Amino acid sequence: MCRIMEEMAKEERLEERLEMAAKILESGKMTEEELSAMFKLTAKQMHAIKEKVAVLA
Repeated sequence: MCRIMEEMAKEERLEERLEMAAKILESGKMTEEELSAMFKLTAKQMHAIKEKVAVLA
């Protein structure tokens, strides 16, 4: 049970990082490379963020 809770918390933290990165990317204050390094995102995650931002624009 404890492991399940840890996994849920880990997923929630990841979602928060992705949301913050998307907001910053949308604002244009940082480059994709800077965001990827700062938030420790994979290329796949960064691609998903770019798609999300493009849809919102």
